[in-house]
Amino acid sequence: MGELRLYAIGIDEVRDMFGASPADTERLRAIAAEAFAPQASEKKLGLIGRLGPIFRRAPDAPVVSAATPTPQDVNALLAGAYIPTDRVAAAWRILEVLVQKTAWGSTMLDVSQQSLDDLDFALARGGVSASVGLRHLLNSGTQLNVLPIHALTVGYHPHQTALDMSAAYRKAMPGVKTEQQQETVAALVKWLDGFAAWADVAASLGRPAPDLVGFWAN
Repeated sequence: MGELRLYAIGIDEVRDMFGASPADTERLRAIAAEAFAPQASEKKLGLIGRLGPIFRRAPDAPVVSAATPTPQDVNALLAGAYIPTDRVAAAWRILEVLVQKTAWGSTMLDVSQQSLDDLDFALARGGVSASVGLRHLLNSGTQLNVLPIHALTVGYHPHQTALDMSAAYRKAMPGVKTEQQQETVAALVKWLDGFAAWADVAASLGRPAPDLVGFWAN
């Protein structure tokens, strides 16, 4: 089973996280620092920990996996610097946290490859155009300045398309057959209905109207 995580945020706000302005860098770095703060270690050093130079790496030094963000990863992303291949997975984790904390709202669907296609097919039977389908959302590139990684697909729909999705899905609901799909579509419609109000608030704050950005971990 995969997860489709949807966020209401302007796509340009996401793109501008790469090479962020000084003010945004300070804010975004604080978000990342809180989200990825290292856990305090209670491990005490024994004799082996004091031998130092015998080992290439200190015995008590943490092993950082390729998907574990570090302050250096955060700095590289916010500076718009080159992200090495072995740090791309960490960069995507950082980016999604920044998106989540900056977005107007978010929702999540548990969907596999098959259930995603089945849901799109059910909506199509109800008259929904493929152009506002979930698969089309994921096939619409974000033009983000980071390499893709296996098992993560990121796409987006512009604000108007998010509004069109809400209207089209609501109209199609009577034709959706299974109870589970009906519940999923109803929840999506309720969430998508928030885009109009979020756009009004965004305008009052000088932010762009939210687009629909999706992260699908499959």
